Amino acid sequence: MRTAGHRDPHHRGTGSELTRWCVITDTAETEKYNLSGLACVATVALIDWTFTCTKPWRITADTAVDSLTHAIEAYVSRKAFAYTDSFALAAMPAIANHVRTACAEPDNAEARAALMLAASQAGMAFSNASVALVHGMSRPIGAHFHVTHGLSNAMLLPEVTRFSVDAAQGRYATCARVMGWARDGDSDAMACAMLVENLERLNADLKVPSPSSLGHGADPDKFDLMAQQALASGSPQNNPRVPTQDEIVQMYQRIW
Repeated sequence: MRTAGHRDPHHRGTGSELTRWCVITDTAETEKYNLSGLACVATVALIDWTFTCTKPWRITADTAVDSLTHAIEAYVSRKAFAYTDSFALAAMPAIANHVRTACAEPDNAEARAALMLAASQAGMAFSNASVALVHGMSRPIGAHFHVTHGLSNAMLLPEVTRFSVDAAQGRYATCARVMGWARDGDSDAMACAMLVENLERLNADLKVPSPSSLGHGADPDKFDLMAQQALASGSPQNNPRVPTQDEIVQMYQRIW
């Protein structure tokens, strides 16, 4: 049994109340671990968007992108199937269309309700299809640098998508089309390019910082350890393109 750890508060919300997953942070080993099972599932979940209206701009932005990451990763996951697809495809456009408004207008009922429903839908999607490379790489950032989970996902999402799109062009193209970032007549390759471009634009609009801008210096030795931890989590193996340890290190270097 581990002697040091706690249930990670950054994993409350964004659909977690509907899933069988939680995360334990081992403060002695500086690593996050997944814990899964029916014991983690709430008997009843009361989901009320009105409680979110007082949340700060940064939390609103980061949790929305966390939900978007859940939806995209569930849809492109190697474990995706028709049931999870339906939830993921419903969540993506709701988040893309409402996150900026929710941040700018905290009391906007339509935007807040849409994000809360989308978080729940994305939670159902990833609870059954699992997450992938973004989450695998995100957990070590949180464990080592105490960056909140949604923010570390946002830092990674465009770069990991760029790395992955060629392995599942049809799926990623559908993500772009359902969010209105590509047209039905666009080729899959063009839609994938638009997906990456719009994820980068969303990060810019939501003022997503780089780890280095938060004062976290690049450490090649730590990147190697983080890449090992990411692979050991199992999430990268669900990704359309499964990376090597060196490829994960290179992605850390690029987002830093």
